[in-house]
This record gives sequence, structure tokens and C-alpha cells, in this order.
Amino acid sequence: MDTAALHTLFGALSSRRGGESTAIELPGADLAAAHLRCADLQGANLAGARLDGAKLTGANLGGARLDAASLVNADLTGADLRWADLSGALIGGALLAAADLRGAKLPRSLSSAGSLVGARVDPSACARSGFDEEAILALASAGASFDDIASFPSPLRDALASADAVPESAARSRRPAAPDSRRMEAAPDSRRMEAAPDSRRMEAAPDSRRMEAAPDSRRMEAAWSSQRSSAPPESQRIPESQRMPPATDVPRQGVAISAPRRAAGEREPPAVRRAAVSGGPRRAPDAPQLARSTELRLALSGGALLLVLAAAVALAKIPPRGLLLAAHAGSALGAALLTFALPLVGAERNAPRSLGARLVLAAFAATLVYGLDPSRLAVFRLRATLASGDAAQRSTAVRLLARSGHRSFDGLDLSGLDLSRADLSQSSFRNARLAGADLSGAALMESTFGTADLTAANLRGADLTGTDAEQATGWELAACDAATELPGEGACLLGHPVRASQPSGDTTARSAHEGAAPAGAL
Repeated sequence: MDTAALHTLFGALSSRRGGESTAIELPGADLAAAHLRCADLQGANLAGARLDGAKLTGANLGGARLDAASLVNADLTGADLRWADLSGALIGGALLAAADLRGAKLPRSLSSAGSLVGARVDPSACARSGFDEEAILALASAGASFDDIASFPSPLRDALASADAVPESAARSRRPAAPDSRRMEAAPDSRRMEAAPDSRRMEAAPDSRRMEAAPDSRRMEAAWSSQRSSAPPESQRIPESQRMPPATDVPRQGVAISAPRRAAGEREPPAVRRAAVSGGPRRAPDAPQLARSTELRLALSGGALLLVLAAAVALAKIPPRGLLLAAHAGSALGAALLTFALPLVGAERNAPRSLGARLVLAAFAATLVYGLDPSRLAVFRLRATLASGDAAQRSTAVRLLARSGHRSFDGLDLSGLDLSRADLSQSSFRNARLAGADLSGAALMESTFGTADLTAANLRGADLTGTDAEQATGWELAACDAATELPGEGACLLGHPVRASQPSGDTTARSAHEGAAPAGAL
């Protein structure tokens, strides 16, 4: 591995994380077995680079130049390779599961990759790569998934569909449904009548059906006309002088309507009579509204849920992932229920809107708390475990803290912990005690050690590029091997790291001293 190239790459990645648009120009660099998970390598020039065994899981390689690069046994699971140039690349044994290869220029030997399950390919990538039908079917048999296959010939589309290489959404899009107008024309008369609008069905129905389907006002007018036609003759009408005066408690509107009708001997419709008796039109019922006691019970249940989740996280020395997910979702639900304890101003005057206002406020509180992610409070519990747990629990706590983004371990006692193969890159270990810790195979790139104690620490196979581990206490007493990536120009001599600035004479004397027999030996 080219240490200088790797140092340059990590510097560029740090600049990109800071918001700068730093170009990455490393053609032909030796980056074998480099740990570049989720790295931002968009548009990087890695033409002819050696990336054998590199860890590029989830990396952003969109538009990158990887032509003639060596990616043998590289892990590109979930990587973004859209519009990247992979022409002539060696990808034997590479893992490309769930990788996005749309628009990319791919090598002919792509089907020889270690895994293509779930990899996304589109016609533009096949066109840029010059793939024929045989190569496309080979990718489908290897597990690749093809998007937007409308431009492919019909036999090839059917072959891809039979090989389950087409997403379900793309398969549905190839079978458009007939328009509503055509379905209506092809349907029989009875179906067309059922699907026709109300106005057409009313016109086509007989008189009796039209009367039944007519609104209440029209039915009332028809009934009223029939009653007027059956009014008593003139001789049977009551004289004006003998008629009873209208009641004083009847509304003025009801009197104005009913008096002429009583004068004509007509009977009032039932709806008019009910309005006259009740004093006006009937009031519409209020919208549903929660009782205050129900709201308080909901708020109490939300508070109880928050307390239970907080106690569960606080009592678990190593909170499991399921508990953290439950705390994340449960805290949002608890916050939503707690909002029911707040009184709404003006709820009595606008009762129909009170329930809607409650639901809107609860949804806002749940969204806010879910975005804040209260499960991150488990960091305090993990730090307490580092101070009081056993060795296994403390090792797990360090790994979980690093995974959640909390990488400051300054002043902590990590002596003798098993941190092998842990991802501790860009962590801070100032004044920390790492004596006897197992850091074999750990990723420690760009970490800060300062005055940490590395006496008898196992650094075999660890990656310490870009660190200041040479300034740590007991650096020469740590264990290393040929696979250890030491900072700067350091070297591993007789199983122990040597500072790059150490004179050759001191190195020879130290080697002779370590190789000499103990005093008094025969």
C-alpha cells in the first residue's frame, strides 16, 4: 500500500467533510486493502489504481474514473457507481450487491463479480458498455436488476421478466390499463347505466324511479301539488271571521307561510309543522369531541410510557438495538400523548375544531421528538458502563459509542480491553490508558493519541496512518507486525514499532540489546 497516497486521500476526504470541493487525483495509486467505507469519492480520478481487497461499502463513486483499475475481491456493497467509468477494470471476486450501476461504463467481465444480487443496471449503462443480449442475460442470471427496460427488444424484455430481473413497478408499467372511456364503451348497457352520472341515470329512469330519486324539496313540491288539487270546495271553506288567530309564540316566518295555506284549507307539510312547533329549524349536532377526563388519561399514559423507556435505558448497562429503536419510536408517541394535557384556548367556542387541533398538536410534537432522537441519551449510560462495567461490557460500550459517532475517549482507562477489528478512526485518546489493549486489525486512521499509554498494546494488523501514535507513552513497547500500518515513515523492528526519527545507530544498539542474552546466562 502506498502510504503517501493514502495520506493524501484522507486529507482530501477531510477537506470534503469540511465543505470544500477538493479534487481527488490519484491515478495508479496503490490503495489495496484500504478502509474507505461510506467515503465521498465522487468524481475521483482512480484510473489504473490498485484497490484489491479495499473496503468501499456504501462509498459514493458517482462519476469516478476507475478505468483499468484493479478491484479484485473489493467490497463495493451498496456503493453508488452511477456514471462511473469501469471500462477495463478487474473485478474478479468483487462484491457489488445492491450497488447502483445506472449509466456506468462497465467491463465485459462484470458477470464474474463475486456478487451482483440487487445491483441496479439500466439500458444506458448497457449501451455505454456495448453489452449485447448475451451479456445482459448473464448479468440477470448473476442477480442484477434492470430498470426502465422499455428500450430493450420485446424478446429480451420477456426474458428479463421471466428471470425476475425486472422490479415489480417496471413490470406493471409495461401493461398500461385501458382508459375509462374504452372500458365504458366495452361494458354492457346495465354496467354503463350503473357507471353513468346521476343526471343521466335520472333521465333514463321511469317516472316513479325519478320521483323516488329526486331530492326532498322536489318530492315535497309534488306532494304539495297533489294536496292542493284535493282542496275542499268553496262551500266547505271556513269564513274569514270564524278563523282562529295564529299563536303568538309561532315565529313570524312560520305565520307568514302557514296562514295563507290555512285560509285555503290546505294542510302543511310535516317539515313545516315541525318547524312551527319547535320554533325554528332543528340544530345540527356538534362534531365529536373528547372529554377532558379522557384527554388527561391519554396524557398520563404518555408520561408513563416515557418514564418506562427512560428507566429501561438507564438500567441496561449495554442497551440492545431493539431497546434503542423502541425508545426512539416510543418517545415520539409519549410526547404526542402528553400534548393532550395542554388546555386549548377557545375550545368551548369552537368545539367542532377542538379534536382536529388536538391531533395537529400531537402530530407536531411527535415529529419534533422523533427528529431529535432521544435514544441518543443512551450515550450517558454507555459512558457510565465504561467506568463501572467488566472488561467485556466496557469493550462493547467502546464499540457502540464509536458506532454512534461519539469518538472522544480522552482520559479513560481502556487497559486490557478487546478492541480488535474495531472502527475507531478519527477518535481521540489523549491521556487515555491503552496498556495491554488488543487493537489488532483495528481501524485507527487519523486518530489522536497525544500522551496516551500504549505499553504492551497489541497493534498487529492495525491501521495507524495519519495518527500521532509515535508521541504516545510506551510506543516502542507495543507489539506490531508486517501488516501494521504505522504513521509517517515508522517501521516495525523485531515486533515493536520504531520512531521514524530514531538514528540508525540507536536502532542497531536497541536491536543488539533486545537480542542479547540476560545477565548471568551461560
